[in-house]
Amino acid sequence: MFSKVRFLVVIASLLAFAACNNQFMSSGIIYMQQNDFDKAIVQFNEAAKVEPNNAQAYLWLGKAYGSKQEYETAAKYFVIALDKDTSGKVLKEMKETTEFYWPVLFNAGTGFLKNKDSKERKNDYESWLNKAEAVFDTSVNYDYLVLLYAETGDEAKMVETISKATAKNPKNLSLYFNVAKFYIGEEKFDDAKSYLQKAIEIDPTNTQIIYWMGEINYSTKKFDDAITFYKKFFDAYQAEDSLAKTRLDSYRGDASFKMGKIYLEEKKKFADAINLFKTALSINSEDLESMLNLGFSYYKNKNYADAITIFDDYMKKANVEISALYYMKADCYTRLKKDNEAIKAYDKAKELEKQGK
Repeated sequence: MFSKVRFLVVIASLLAFAACNNQFMSSGIIYMQQNDFDKAIVQFNEAAKVEPNNAQAYLWLGKAYGSKQEYETAAKYFVIALDKDTSGKVLKEMKETTEFYWPVLFNAGTGFLKNKDSKERKNDYESWLNKAEAVFDTSVNYDYLVLLYAETGDEAKMVETISKATAKNPKNLSLYFNVAKFYIGEEKFDDAKSYLQKAIEIDPTNTQIIYWMGEINYSTKKFDDAITFYKKFFDAYQAEDSLAKTRLDSYRGDASFKMGKIYLEEKKKFADAINLFKTALSINSEDLESMLNLGFSYYKNKNYADAITIFDDYMKKANVEISALYYMKADCYTRLKKDNEAIKAYDKAKELEKQGK
């Protein structure tokens, strides 16, 4: 994510105040020079009351709040100043001092990521990011507008803004990835795949992008392609440093589980499935679904003693008793020539079946 930097307003002289000659403006600017921003705010508010259409009063209110790092309030006043200004002087000043104005508008516009209120306050964030773009022409503004539209489900504006963003930066990896994640959430997997493919063309070894290509192929039952990408993910994972590996472990566990399911149910490669479910469990020992499927894989691979152990561990950890698993245990004991245990497991299965378990 773009690094948000704190900026202090720099006031070069009182010349910027030439067109704004009420006493409150003069007092407010003096307080700004003294870094007394709260008193300055009082004065600029009075100036705005006296001259409601004075764009400079709102601009200076924004400067004062921006200097206090109250970005949303500052951005609100900057928008008012821009809307009230008919001369173009406000925008001209903002463009000449982008190092202050742009970060304030950008920080305010990206606030939905922290506040988790993109749907409720979409118009605010959209306005601030658009004004940030007017002040400083960079694809970063569009990147976050795309993310805002994705989070609010506005696909039409998202697609429109993608074109603007990619025109400025055709190799925008994070943009393609975020759009793909949006389409995955919408279960529009063909659209998601097309954007992930663009991302892979930029960075063919990116672990997260490779993982999501595996996920899409798994979800669309293109299992051979899913295996290909999961294997690429495992290779890319091995090349990461220890910190990145820790961050990616949940992805590795999920990829191991799903690839295990493919080998168990589709490919009938039970030994491979065993190794993959064991990997998933090594990452998360409480992963009951992986544990159950490991038991099935042992059973299918004729590792009957291991299957019994795993089924028992699963039912103990899940705090359940399941007739189907006891029938499988009975079969395992029979094949191990442990007839007494087989009879007990079979009787237990029948009892549980009567109870609807």
